[in-house]
Amino acid sequence: MWRELRNYFSFSKKDVRGIYVLLFILIAILFARLLIPMFTSSPEPDFTDFERMVLALEKSRHEAQKANKKPESKFLEFNRPDKEIAAIKLNPFIFDPNNMTEEQWFGLGLNAKQVRNIQNFIAHGGKFRKKEDFKRIYTISETEYEILEPYIQIAVHELKQEKDDAMNRVIYETPVSEKPKTVKQININLADSVQLLAVPGIGPAFARRIIRYRELLGGFHSPAQLLEVYGLDPDRYNQVVGYFAFDASLLRFIEVNNAEVKELTAHPYIDFYLAKSIVDQRIKKGKLLSDIDLYDISMMHDSLFQKVIPYFKFN
Repeated sequence: MWRELRNYFSFSKKDVRGIYVLLFILIAILFARLLIPMFTSSPEPDFTDFERMVLALEKSRHEAQKANKKPESKFLEFNRPDKEIAAIKLNPFIFDPNNMTEEQWFGLGLNAKQVRNIQNFIAHGGKFRKKEDFKRIYTISETEYEILEPYIQIAVHELKQEKDDAMNRVIYETPVSEKPKTVKQININLADSVQLLAVPGIGPAFARRIIRYRELLGGFHSPAQLLEVYGLDPDRYNQVVGYFAFDASLLRFIEVNNAEVKELTAHPYIDFYLAKSIVDQRIKKGKLLSDIDLYDISMMHDSLFQKVIPYFKFN
């Protein structure tokens, strides 16, 4: 019995050599798997297609939320009409797009979506400074603009330029605070920590937070932005806001026609998806000429539009 088992587990010299060769090959494969990645660099994964899919999904979701009615018939798709359909649809008369009521827009022959987009644009500080601005409302087709252009008359007083980048058209609802009568106002975009500490209610912690947030933003253009400083509640806001002057001309602007996604996302108000949408809009249009070109981005909701536009430069 023992002899039979011993014969079963015994190996010839040829078998032993084969086992050694097999072990050598296994060890060589193991070391190769460990060492090869150290001498070769694998390419970084490309998420471009995935990002585009996410942006498309996000855009469709926003459009679905904004949709309040069934889509119009394809045969009567008025946002891309030909000359004959547009001529039948429109009832042109001389008008100033900055001073039109809802009834007058409908009387002109525009549909509900077009009227809503125009009114939203005006309600949030937008102005038509020249005839071509009306064409940049994305629901107004080239053919419709061609028909209406001779009838557009913009009042001279409406053409007064406040700022090229529209920063002074932003309107905020801010808590009312009485300006201190005996203290000279400090320009918050130039103040250092020593000047901030001179303001009653501002200690070292708040001085550091204000300066840090100012650097992230590129400057304050509105008193309401102080409420975004960590820990600064409405009571303290009312106590200190009257000591500050807000000079929007000192903002650090973003060259929106040159900035890439990384530069845009460095701003606290702009996340990756909005930055990608802005870059895609720029590629689509060739160049962004004014804030109107950004208004039709679905992710640029009204409150965000008001906050971020002052930081954009459209040269």
